[in-house]
Amino acid sequence: MLGFSVYLGESFDRAYIETMLEEGFQYVFTSLQIPEEDSSQYFEKLKELKRLVGSKAEIIADASPHAFHNLGLSYKEPQVLSEIGIDYIRLDISLELEDIISLLDEVKIVCNASTDALNILTQLQSQNIDMTRIMVAHNYYPRPETGLDKQFFINKNNELKSLFPDISIMAFVPGTTLRSPVYQGLPTLEDHRKVHPLVAASELLALGVDDICIGDTHINQPTINQFNTFFNNGIVSLQVQSETKHLDYVIGRIFHNRKDKARDVIRAEEARQTFREEVLPENTVARKRGAITLDNIKYGRYMNELQIVNKHLNHNDAVNVIGYVCEQDLPCIDLIDAGTAFQFIKGED
Repeated sequence: MLGFSVYLGESFDRAYIETMLEEGFQYVFTSLQIPEEDSSQYFEKLKELKRLVGSKAEIIADASPHAFHNLGLSYKEPQVLSEIGIDYIRLDISLELEDIISLLDEVKIVCNASTDALNILTQLQSQNIDMTRIMVAHNYYPRPETGLDKQFFINKNNELKSLFPDISIMAFVPGTTLRSPVYQGLPTLEDHRKVHPLVAASELLALGVDDICIGDTHINQPTINQFNTFFNNGIVSLQVQSETKHLDYVIGRIFHNRKDKARDVIRAEEARQTFREEVLPENTVARKRGAITLDNIKYGRYMNELQIVNKHLNHNDAVNVIGYVCEQDLPCIDLIDAGTAFQFIKGED
């Protein structure tokens, strides 16, 4: 499942929250322990957030014993957490087992996947606790160079899944609007700090993650649409810019990369069966990565072959360059595997 972050020290962007809920994001992550924020308004803001979210998503609140003390909360009074709108409490630091069990009477819990989750899960399982009320989540890391090492991350996930195969693992990807005060993204993996959010999310899935959360305050509307089509429909959406009129004919259509995946290009399986008109030579320039091409009449039976170029290729008098994948979406080309569905959407000028 997908989640996004809302921070209590900032004004709520109601339109963004409503959009994310409409697009099927089912978790809202927030934190009760951000030193730059005034925590005196947290309770009222949590209640307000719960009213906005309703039953469409569950709220995960990150907290530590220190944060609880500052807010006048007690792990021994879990009903208060439920009353102010928290569905999951994420334990940033280990608690006594009896306190965790007490929390589970009113709220669900999230253990720290990178540190003590295995120990806590083992203890809870021995107490015949309902394990469906527990998930695990890795941290996000605002400071560059402090994000998790990929192999460490893989090892932790494998260990968790081997012992608790039904446990749900969450991790974070950066947004398109980066959060203060560092403005360097909020990923779990250091490798993802400057990576397109959808590309990062896809890799997390491949590395054993079940739930993916946007760590930063926003992703923009085109990226929201890309998450929607990818996770709900299995379609990779690419923003594109036009070079010739022919690109307009393929905007919004669904294509599939051929199952016999080529090394150098993405080949739209349906194109030559769909388009029959004569294509004259036009804009037969060198093809850089991200070029969208259409074979012209000089290629004989390949005329109307539609491709996305994966690597730099020389010009070919039989191949028209009809447009380009926008620079910010170039990494998303790598999401198109054998048989993967993809579509072009109009990029912003």
